[in-house]
Amino acid sequence: MVRRSLFVLVAVLVLLAAAAGAAVWYAKPQEKLDLAYRPLSFLDKSLDMLQSRKLEVRLNEQELNDLLKKKLSEQPQLRPNVTIEGARFEQRGDRLTAHVNIRTAANVKVGAALDFALEWRSPDLIVRHTATRIRDWSVPSSWLQLEPIVVPISDGLPPLIAIREIRFDPDGIVVALKLP
Repeated sequence: MVRRSLFVLVAVLVLLAAAAGAAVWYAKPQEKLDLAYRPLSFLDKSLDMLQSRKLEVRLNEQELNDLLKKKLSEQPQLRPNVTIEGARFEQRGDRLTAHVNIRTAANVKVGAALDFALEWRSPDLIVRHTATRIRDWSVPSSWLQLEPIVVPISDGLPPLIAIREIRFDPDGIVVALKLP
């Protein structure tokens, strides 16, 4: 009887270890990502504005990627013991998907896709978390719900120029400017 109970206990422990190993393997990042970015200069964009003769600046997906990576690199910790080590962003209109590599407290690396809604609330771009996926598995929002990320788009603008509105196009963001 004792031998049988011991055998069942060992079998259960082996199955739990195998399940934990499979979960870590399933959740591991699928691509190598980092938080490196190029600084965005609105002064460089002003030449495009002069050529088009419109008071607006278009930010493509790569420039939005750089802006958001800059914000993430300032505070890469999502929650206590959860840190973002790399990210790549895909924008579709007012929706954004962040493919991220996360490191947990147990030093486990996880690859996840975080979905966000983009919103313009003068003078900032608000990035609101809506869902999280690890491969094909949806993570319950009670497990990971992030605070909205506030991106101050107006940083770097000359003092005499302000942002009138932001429009979300399928292939980028249009920042309409105004003179006070």
